[in-house]
Amino acid sequence: MPKNKRNRCARPALLLLACGTILFTAGSNCLAQTISSSPAADWLAKTTREVSPSEAALLKRSQATLMGNVITGDAWKPYRGVMPSLGTYRGIWNWDSAFHAVGISHWDPELAREQFKILFGKQLPNGALPDVIWEKGGMVTTFTKPPVMAWAVAVVDRRSPDIQFLQEIYPKLVKLGDFWLNERGGAADGLFYYAGADTGDDSGWDDSIRWDDGYRYSKSNDHRLWAIDLNCYMVSHYRALAYIAQRLGLAQDRDKWNRMASDLAARINTRLWDDKLGFYVDRDRKTGKNGPALSPAGFMPLFVHIASPQQAARVATIASDPAKFFPGMPTVAYDTPGYVSGGYWRGPAWLNTSYFALQGLREYGYSELAGKIRSNLLGWISADPSSLREYYDSRTGKGAGAEGLGWSATFAIAFVLDWDNDNLTWLFQ
Repeated sequence: MPKNKRNRCARPALLLLACGTILFTAGSNCLAQTISSSPAADWLAKTTREVSPSEAALLKRSQATLMGNVITGDAWKPYRGVMPSLGTYRGIWNWDSAFHAVGISHWDPELAREQFKILFGKQLPNGALPDVIWEKGGMVTTFTKPPVMAWAVAVVDRRSPDIQFLQEIYPKLVKLGDFWLNERGGAADGLFYYAGADTGDDSGWDDSIRWDDGYRYSKSNDHRLWAIDLNCYMVSHYRALAYIAQRLGLAQDRDKWNRMASDLAARINTRLWDDKLGFYVDRDRKTGKNGPALSPAGFMPLFVHIASPQQAARVATIASDPAKFFPGMPTVAYDTPGYVSGGYWRGPAWLNTSYFALQGLREYGYSELAGKIRSNLLGWISADPSSLREYYDSRTGKGAGAEGLGWSATFAIAFVLDWDNDNLTWLFQ
């Protein structure tokens, strides 16, 4: 979420919770929303009995955060939107909405599906989704966000099957994939890159060191990086389309998507694996040089199950290195020139990138290592019970950025309920 796109207002104060109605104040405006509280309450009561007290407290905070960010608005009528943060991000963000849907689907799958309906209701002619739909109706369309929608749709459907929704969303997801093929390198290169008016914002990693050396604002496709996370997101996109096609009885489509996923996986392992480093990298599409930084994006091949056991072992070695990613899973390796432990995407820990990295390590058998970093992150979250923060200083653990961040809530839930299982990764097994 780009800093320069923020619309800051006073932190919302919870005024009332009764009869399913929540009232918030946001600056001078009073926002009222009606939610279906019983399924949420029932889910929470059941789930918190099955986990530790500290995990139960985190689940309560996370659900309250997500439901506290639900808001109706003229820009996305008749649906209920989930803002990333009522006090900071006044709109509906692209990949945030996919992550919000994954979290909310635990107790309200219909609200989860509404997040997809909002974004795909604004799908552009070329297949791209807007980066942001502002509360007052404007949109940001000069860049987009990573293709995580199909994966999120599949996760929600597995938890609460809805064949009619799949029939509606499937052609739109296909069109979204066509955008990445046609306008982000897939068709021409066989690998994908971020672009648009701001490569950093297109990637969702904003000011990351990954986009230094002129990559962030490059106007030329000759100066682009094949991004390791993007290519893995496209593997997940194809696997999710295969799942949906199977659900819809489209066997030929299913086989096509699985073939495309496998072919892309092979290209990733051939062209984005650095055998000298023992890690997956971003790579300049013209020069073949590695990108400016090692990052948690390099763990994504483990999350989507395309690394060999030998590759995973070398990646785990880097994960355990205190000069690289242990114990805080920073957004660039600790020893990267320009690393800043609390500097937005230039070094803090973000829960989404951390979850993907650690779950990938766990699924390849590195449970002890992944568990240590997970415990460290959850300790940082628990140390500040006032709010789930946007990101966390990767040395001190101090929370920073927006308060009450929706996707932090989703991945806090995932670290508790979607950890020792395949709830978010079954597509890749």
